[in-house]
Amino acid sequence: MLLNKMDRREKRLIQLFLAVAALVVFIGMFIPVMEIDAAQYASIAKQMWQEKSFLQIFHRNLNYLDKPPLLFWLSGLSMGIFGFNDFAYKLPSVLFSILGVWSVFGFAKHYYGERTGYWAALMYATNVAFFLFNADIRTDTIIINLLIFSVYQLILYRDNGSKMAFLSAFAGIGLSMLAKGPLGLVFSVLAVGGDVLMHRNWKFIFRWEWLVGLLIVSLILLPMCIGLYQQYDAQPNNWVNGEKGVSGLKFYFWTQSFGRLTGDSIWATAYSNNPDTFYLTTTFLWAFLPWTPLFAVAFFNKIIEWVKGRFKVENREEWICFFAFLLPLIALSRSGYQLNHYIYIVMPFTSVMSAQLLVRLSGKGGLVKWSWRGYAWFFTLAVAGLSCFILNTVFPSVILWPLLVALGMGFFLFRKQKEAASYQLTYTVLLCFVMLNGSFYPNLLEFQLGKKISAIYNAHKTDKSRLYFYKTGASHSLDFYQNHWVSGFTYENTDSMLGVDHVFVYTNKNGLKSLKENDIPFQVIDSMDYFRVTLLNWDFLIPETRENVIRKRYFIELSE
Repeated sequence: MLLNKMDRREKRLIQLFLAVAALVVFIGMFIPVMEIDAAQYASIAKQMWQEKSFLQIFHRNLNYLDKPPLLFWLSGLSMGIFGFNDFAYKLPSVLFSILGVWSVFGFAKHYYGERTGYWAALMYATNVAFFLFNADIRTDTIIINLLIFSVYQLILYRDNGSKMAFLSAFAGIGLSMLAKGPLGLVFSVLAVGGDVLMHRNWKFIFRWEWLVGLLIVSLILLPMCIGLYQQYDAQPNNWVNGEKGVSGLKFYFWTQSFGRLTGDSIWATAYSNNPDTFYLTTTFLWAFLPWTPLFAVAFFNKIIEWVKGRFKVENREEWICFFAFLLPLIALSRSGYQLNHYIYIVMPFTSVMSAQLLVRLSGKGGLVKWSWRGYAWFFTLAVAGLSCFILNTVFPSVILWPLLVALGMGFFLFRKQKEAASYQLTYTVLLCFVMLNGSFYPNLLEFQLGKKISAIYNAHKTDKSRLYFYKTGASHSLDFYQNHWVSGFTYENTDSMLGVDHVFVYTNKNGLKSLKENDIPFQVIDSMDYFRVTLLNWDFLIPETRENVIRKRYFIELSE
């Protein structure tokens, strides 16, 4: 049975919060692309657009066989229109996030009513993971939002018989497979399949229409499959990832995704990071903040109610979100290689479960009310402490006191509202990411150097100059911010320097030492502090110990 509708005041307040969340995401679109993945994907998309090679993918003039092409296609097109910059690279993925928020709202409203729909959309748009995957754009941002869109459309087709919903569902599945591989189909099946199993709705499984849906998916995948066949299967002598004779089609449909579970992929063997069994579970606990406690109660309450009901389910009882969380978590936790962002795919569904419980408990007093209120105060104080640490110690900023004043106001702004604690949590997490996207990340990524080196070179370059890297390894972000990917300097590449009047090199202390030992004269133009920003540690965060972990990098010009 649908729950009561919300009043206008509550609706307007949630809409205001969603608008602020959009503004916070917008700020994050100007944060420099982060090494390694996002910067690499941005440079690949840029090279694809420049060379107009859309079916066969290359990275630094080498065959590229890893991620499917949808992100590269869309970001390349966006950069072709708006220029090669951070905003243009991130824009298509952020647009998918808007689609995802709308889909979360529609899905929750379909099952639980308008009020739950609004709260689900708000929880999805204000959890930690949402802001992270919209600032550090990888392929996950697209598949996360396409998954909830596809599931929502499938349910509309099932319940309303909408042909448009049918077409949209399978278009979404096809695009999600273009974004992340077969998991786009598998996770949709797991989510809806669990619900079908609980209701024993076998008629929904055996439908001839699914053949039409698979045809739609096949047509969407066809251009990519042609490119994979032409680049690899039809050219068995091509080398990629240190191997020859690799089948591009097999890699896409099996090795890259399922091979991580079966051991067929080198990411599950040679490159395994040996994750802990509960690595993704513990990741979820912080990634879904500030709504994690609410989801934990909702999840276990779902199991308890099922057991109390003697394992029976009501006709309209929804189990999609439960299985959309549990089954991907189990499957992904078996992978030999795992990263934090793998679990972000469950966030739309956990938002719906959390919102549904919040609305159910709305208006309750006693222990429930004061526990939730106490948690909101604790979270706000924790964010205040984090803000003080970052803005006073890590990267001192004048915005510290205005931010603390704004946080303090949060204690009083919503105290008379019906959902005071939930509003306070929303307000607090939004201010937190204003601080992170507006101050912390821009300062942190100064130590990545790709954008800074590019700016220094652009200030010194001439029509006959060239930039190289030496002893530092390739920098994907430097590739992205330059007109062309940057080559490595070697003593044997003098032929490529014919007609060059200025040779600039990005290097480190080992590079300077090697140049001196080989009697190659040079002039140091600038020196900078480098740190691998994805490996944050306490020594870096504390200014007094930062010198122990940063490394010097140099921008030099070779002398004649």
